[in-house]
Amino acid sequence: MFQAFLPMLIGAGTGLFKGMQEKKELKQQAKDLQINAQRLRQTAHDAKRRGAYESDLQRIKTQQDIGTQRTAQAANGGEINADTNALIQQDTAQFGELDALTIANNAAREAYGYEVQADQAVRNAKTLKKNAKTAVLSSVIGGAVGGIGDAYSSGAFSGLFGGGGANLQGQSKALTRNAAFVKNM
Repeated sequence: MFQAFLPMLIGAGTGLFKGMQEKKELKQQAKDLQINAQRLRQTAHDAKRRGAYESDLQRIKTQQDIGTQRTAQAANGGEINADTNALIQQDTAQFGELDALTIANNAAREAYGYEVQADQAVRNAKTLKKNAKTAVLSSVIGGAVGGIGDAYSSGAFSGLFGGGGANLQGQSKALTRNAAFVKNM
């Protein structure tokens, strides 16, 4: 009788070791994802700072361009704060600010992309941690069921539960192998 359950026990034991290894791997993957999420958040923060810095540089460049325009306008003998010369300086200031805002906006979009990736990594890590909790149990059950299936297919359960492996009709052969049944089909 014990021999009939031996494959089940061996399968459960094998499943236990497999499940423990899977649990360990899943926990390591979750840890790696959390580290990646942390790095992605740092990269997002860096992108924001870089965007602020580069947009400030653009504003400085714009002021330099306006200064160059004013110098050229004054050298040509024009009134630098009136008429067309003032409009040119205003346009330069507006386009310079637009460029600075575009730089800041692009940096914010880049940072947002990194933050979304970080959030996804955290969600994936949580899923892996949940899977790690059930890995051992599901592997033990799967190993035991596999062992039972192997034992059943090898005939280890024949006669164990009374009878010689008869089907529901009390026949020892499958209906498709029963000459009387096949003949009447």
